[in-house]
Amino acid sequence: MTPNSQAASRRWLVAWQLVRKLPEPLAFALGGVGGRVYRRLDRGRREALEANLAQVLGPGSGRRELARAVRRGFTSYGRYWVEAFRLEDLTAASIRERLRIEGREHIDTALAGGRGAIFASPHIGNWDAGGAWLAASGYPATAVVERLRPAELYERFAVYRRALGLELLPLDDGSETLRGVVRALRAGRLACLVCDRDLTGGGLEVRLFGARTVMPGGPASIALRTGAPLLPCSVYHDRRPGHWRAVVHPPLEPERSGDSRKDTLALTQRLAEEFEGLIAAAPEQWHVLSRYFRGPVR
Repeated sequence: MTPNSQAASRRWLVAWQLVRKLPEPLAFALGGVGGRVYRRLDRGRREALEANLAQVLGPGSGRRELARAVRRGFTSYGRYWVEAFRLEDLTAASIRERLRIEGREHIDTALAGGRGAIFASPHIGNWDAGGAWLAASGYPATAVVERLRPAELYERFAVYRRALGLELLPLDDGSETLRGVVRALRAGRLACLVCDRDLTGGGLEVRLFGARTVMPGGPASIALRTGAPLLPCSVYHDRRPGHWRAVVHPPLEPERSGDSRKDTLALTQRLAEEFEGLIAAAPEQWHVLSRYFRGPVR
């Protein structure tokens, strides 16, 4: 770990402790301020989110609308971190009370099939709150998580997510991660995948908001391999800080041609189309602060 990464890790961990000790209204107020300060200080992230949201909002959006969406995006991002830092202190009953869910019947129907189910979500709102609600509601859930750097910060997040009741699989363990997801599904668990970004370099090109981008093919590939239902979903910030609204869509039915790569690409494209609708419902809550789109559709 370099001195810079050590310092950054310490700042995150100090902020984590501070936010947990503050009264909730003050914590969320500071989260909003932090998001706005981050927007001003990090030009690269600001320009990346602006480019991403310009594609989402489309050519009909004006400069003022785009600037407002970017401001709200960073405020939403600050809120996400405050909620994440405070989530482990909530009781199961409080988590269930704070989250409203639409489409719960799709979870129950999927699990009744005996093959588990795959939750596929974009980086929107607060996906951690969704995992916490699943555990608090008695659903056995396994989450694939990005291995943060430095390691000290990753371990703190691992402790926090396990405290919520989630089983964790690190994203970058390659074939072992894949085997872990398959084992979870065979055990009748929910596999939770935040999968709008390709973090491994082996993704598939899809069309999203009229542009090209790359999404991981893993969710579709696993669904085709195991027969587990693939459920697009999102967990949005509610108007009240520390409250959420979850949406679960019906499972995507794969079309099998006998060509596994072709079928995986087709199902990934259908998932991208679902994500398009989920993101468009609250674009200012889409927390992707790196360049996402690769140009117009060819």
